Amino acid sequence: MLARCSLAVLILAASAFAQNDFNYDKLTSGRLGSPLNLQVNSAPPGQIILFVASTNAGPTPLAFVDPIDPRLLQVGTDLLSALTVQVTSPAGGANYSLTPPLDPALNAFELHWQTVTLTLGSPFFGQISNDVVTMLGMPDTGVIAPATLANARGFAASLVDRNNNGGQGDVLIVGGGAGTLTSATGLASSELWDFRHMQRSAGPTMSTARALHLAVRLADDRVLIVGGADATGATLASCEIYDPNTNSFAPTGSMGTPRVLHAACLLADGRVMVAGGTSTLQPDVVAAITATLSSVEIWSPLTGTWSGANSLAAVRLAPALTRLSNNQVMVSGGVQVSFLFGIPIAAASTTNVQRWNPGTGTWTGGANMSQGRAGHHYNQVTLADGRVLMTGGVNVPSLLNATAAAPIAGAEVYNPTSNSWATVNMPSVRALHSATRLADGRVVVAGGSQGTLLAPISIANVEVFNPATNTWAVAAPLSGPRASHVAELLPDGLLVLFGGQGATTTVNTIETLRF
Repeated sequence: MLARCSLAVLILAASAFAQNDFNYDKLTSGRLGSPLNLQVNSAPPGQIILFVASTNAGPTPLAFVDPIDPRLLQVGTDLLSALTVQVTSPAGGANYSLTPPLDPALNAFELHWQTVTLTLGSPFFGQISNDVVTMLGMPDTGVIAPATLANARGFAASLVDRNNNGGQGDVLIVGGGAGTLTSATGLASSELWDFRHMQRSAGPTMSTARALHLAVRLADDRVLIVGGADATGATLASCEIYDPNTNSFAPTGSMGTPRVLHAACLLADGRVMVAGGTSTLQPDVVAAITATLSSVEIWSPLTGTWSGANSLAAVRLAPALTRLSNNQVMVSGGVQVSFLFGIPIAAASTTNVQRWNPGTGTWTGGANMSQGRAGHHYNQVTLADGRVLMTGGVNVPSLLNATAAAPIAGAEVYNPTSNSWATVNMPSVRALHSATRLADGRVVVAGGSQGTLLAPISIANVEVFNPATNTWAVAAPLSGPRASHVAELLPDGLLVLFGGQGATTTVNTIETLRF
């Protein structure tokens, strides 16, 4: 009896280290009618392992079976009849799969999963994996997630944080806030979406509140946060770095010019280029157009500082910057402004394209788009074959009609090899939507806004582009209108949309889709 009590004390003292001994992760999204696959790795090799499922998070004390084991499983006991037993491979792996029926009654159904090995000695149970949560959903249909953001956020930035756990699918939603494209105000906070548990928690805080900022992942997995608008709507020159190893933000060198509605991309040598934008959003559209920029700056990760580069051929508000498969950089579209003695006399969305040669540092003309567009930087997609898909955006017809600027249905695919564009227009007019490339190469375009620049109307429309045929298919709409949101495709194939502008206000909801 004394020996058993002593062993219990030792196990209790070590229990903080006994959970999450190996990895258990979901490989598929929970699409009804398709296999739901989960995988164990780094478990003890050649051991009996129990796959436990539940409709709740328990907890379940292991002392129910072994009185000297103080540990808990983070699953309930309601589905013990479905418990599965396997033996781990010589490499410590094991797989579990089931195919939930294509039954609408199972839509949004949650399941909790965990595994535990058996020693069949004392203690009876061996190592325990982390727990995971899956949520089932109808194919190609939005399902609201069980968690919400603590703050409603539009015009945020997002990044997948692969450093937190073996699942490598956590998402950090950074900054963002309320307002519209011309009056956005930012937050300094961030929020973390937990891939394994489909929950959110507070993330680290930036040094400055930001909206309409850009996030560029660096070669070493750090992320450079560039410019944007602060909590008062003032344009920022400051930048900062997110380090996943420390889960923190730290200031880095500021740009020479404040920028918002700018474009940015990672260069092949690890530096970051920014181009165009405006140095002010306030107090109105005319002020933003008047302060439009043609300048280009490049940030060095070696020094943390910015230096000037050759300017664009003209000032451009809300262009797109794209690193091509040949490592040249393309700037496309934007609102091009003409001045006379510093006063804007013309402004319109342009079809103009230029290409930057990293060897010479110079810009040369490229093949122009067939449609003028601006604001398309946020939803451009590089396809698997190296072509670039540009969807929607805003058409500013003229300076006098700038406030009536409206989104377009136009979409084009750029081929860097032939330096040519092909028109592939969407079924729906939209701007400020998300565009996400799936694992099979298709692109999902979700939500966005219609209406006008000063009176936007968020939509719920979803369409899917097939690059093999250059055609679009209409999917089921989202559960509600959503624009200026951020979207990420997670390692299990789940597409997740965070926040954005709803029908009447900025929202904090999170929506999941399974394609």
